[in-house]
Amino acid sequence: MLKGLVPQAETSSVKSVTRPRWAALAVLATLPLLAACSGGDGEQSTAEGQVESSTTTRAPSVKVAKSYEDLAKALNISAPDGYMLQPDQVGDTGPSDIEKASRDDGGADARDFLTRTRFVRGYQRMWSRSETDDFVVYLYQFADTAGAVEYTNRLSTDATTPTSGVTIGQFNLPSIHGAVGVNASDRAFATSSVTFVKGPYSVQIVVSGSTLTGLQPLASALAEEQYSRL
Repeated sequence: MLKGLVPQAETSSVKSVTRPRWAALAVLATLPLLAACSGGDGEQSTAEGQVESSTTTRAPSVKVAKSYEDLAKALNISAPDGYMLQPDQVGDTGPSDIEKASRDDGGADARDFLTRTRFVRGYQRMWSRSETDDFVVYLYQFADTAGAVEYTNRLSTDATTPTSGVTIGQFNLPSIHGAVGVNASDRAFATSSVTFVKGPYSVQIVVSGSTLTGLQPLASALAEEQYSRL
């Protein structure tokens, strides 16, 4: 797990995209509050990987993935000019089972946490245009909205902890109910991130560059497209 602000590796041909939890999102302080904002109102958990909407509350329509292939298709977002989709071996992206998701989380209790919250499967993709300019999309599927909400709340713990030398500020994304963004930067590196919950999905988008210039609009646009694809 990247506990601090870590720049791109200059010598390795394989770039780690372990979830940068220092730049993860302050996605609301409590589980009940996030659940209310995530589009999960009135939802009831049914079989694994399925969410049933209440007849009294209209929840957003969600496409429930049945396989890693379904998650991969959901990640076919449009990259801006100059950004190229990277092969899985470049950043250790691609399908994420619970073992890989635990490694990418980096916490000592990650596997137990993912097991308890009923992690189903995940997928990552990375696009790059230079050594410093790239973005990564993490799409994690849980058995129900409650699991997705709880895992997303986990990301807020590190995001709200002050980090020496790192400036952190939040931004809102009104087009996605409950989404929260974070800008984080030091003297040499910066990220803009958006995290949101939709149905059984926890999504995090991390856009990186040498400075914050242009990162927040890109992170917001990517989040809006990803939200629409689920």
